[in-house]
Amino acid sequence: MPVAVNDTVKEKVAEYLEAALGKPVDLAPLPDTTPLNTLGLDSLLTISVLVTLLEDCGVDLGEHADSLVTPSTLGDLYAIADRFLGEPEAPQPAAAAATSGDAGEYSAQLAHYQAKLAYETDSADLRDALAAGQDLVVVDGRSSESYAAEHIPGAISIPHRSISQDSLAGLSKAPLYVTYCDGIGCNASTKTAIKLATAGFRVKELIGGLDWWKRDGHPTEGHAAPEHAHHAACGC
Repeated sequence: MPVAVNDTVKEKVAEYLEAALGKPVDLAPLPDTTPLNTLGLDSLLTISVLVTLLEDCGVDLGEHADSLVTPSTLGDLYAIADRFLGEPEAPQPAAAAATSGDAGEYSAQLAHYQAKLAYETDSADLRDALAAGQDLVVVDGRSSESYAAEHIPGAISIPHRSISQDSLAGLSKAPLYVTYCDGIGCNASTKTAIKLATAGFRVKELIGGLDWWKRDGHPTEGHAAPEHAHHAACGC
């Protein structure tokens, strides 16, 4: 059953979604059953929105671990926001205070995984984002020769060694930029991401690069690309 929430909660949810998507979001005409992925949120962005909301509300994630279940619809997100927004912080019991060290370690661990999801994406999520027409640009940070041989369809070539303020001047800062290179044995995607982020672009790095993209069965382009690729469903 949909949860009845007030306008303040809906406005706060809209603010979190706008911050994650980088654009205005009008939730007024949308029913609670609206899937979050139709708004442009992949699983990584959804988790980022959820954790940010909970942290802003001062939620003890150790005590309310059930709140970390990933929402799939607007109604799910409304229900979580309605549960915690404006809820007064309860005094910490003595028993809880005794385990504050454990809570600190848990918070540090959570922050680590949240950062990974905020700044990394995988092949399945990138494929889904491209298929959904999300506003993103895939960037190949390897050499021009490697790009010509084989690359992710639609990717643009920006060799990390050539990046400068002048070379980036014609790029819009509105999209999300996803960088990649050969794979885990190459750090060109990281160097590309650092330079783009330094210049003020929103960036994520593709886990496993071109290697894992191909292992997951996604197609490639270029004069060395295979003619056929097996499309495998992500096991996660």
